Amino acid sequence: MKIKPRKEQYNDVTYNYFDLKSNKVCFMFSGTGYTFEKPLLYYSTQLMLELGYDVVQVCYVFAQKQFEQEPEAISAMVYNAANPIVEYVLSTKPYTEAVYIGKSLGTLPITDFYMQQSPPVPSRYVLLTPLLSLEYVMKNLLGKQAFLAIGTADPHYSKESLEQLSSHELAIVENADHSLEIANHTVESMILCQSLLTGLKAYLQQEYRNLFQSSS
Repeated sequence: MKIKPRKEQYNDVTYNYFDLKSNKVCFMFSGTGYTFEKPLLYYSTQLMLELGYDVVQVCYVFAQKQFEQEPEAISAMVYNAANPIVEYVLSTKPYTEAVYIGKSLGTLPITDFYMQQSPPVPSRYVLLTPLLSLEYVMKNLLGKQAFLAIGTADPHYSKESLEQLSSHELAIVENADHSLEIANHTVESMILCQSLLTGLKAYLQQEYRNLFQSSS
C-alpha cells in the first residue's frame, strides 16, 4: 500500500510527514528547484520508507531576493527554516536514530550545522550534489563522514576537493550534471538513479550495523 504523508506546519513552514510509527526518522531538505517529486528525492523517500523510517520532508520556500545574500547567510536561512521542525519532530517521539538527506541547497544545513553539532540521537548524513565549490563547505566536510554523490559534469564538482574527502562514502558519477542525470541520455539516467539508490541502501544498512555494534 502506498503511504501518504500528512501535510503539517510548524513555525510557519510546511512539512510532509510520513508516519510509520517508527523509532527512527529521516529528515529531507530539497534543492532550490529540485523538489521532492524529482527522481532522486522521490525514490530516496520511498527507500527510507522501505527501510522503516518515518520521513519528514521540509517544504521551505524562499524569495529569489533572499539568495542575494552571502553563502553563509543562505545556509543559516535554510537551517533556521528547517531546524524548528527537526527539533519539534524529535521531541514528539523517543527516536533512537536519524538520517539527514539533502539535495544541493538542502545540503547546506547538513554540512554547516548538523554535521558540526553533537546530535541528540545517533545520526547519519546523505549529501546529494553538495556545493563543494564553496570553500567553507569543504572546510566543514573535512574529517567528517557522509554518503556523498556528485557528477563530474556538475559545476560544483572538483577532483581535487574530492581527494580531500576520503573519510566519506563517495559516489562520483561520470558525465552526470547537477541533477545527477546525463544530458540527452534518458535510459542511462534512470539506470544511474537505480545505481545510486542501491549504493545508498547498502551504505545505510552497513552503517546501521556499524552504529549499533560500536555502541554495544
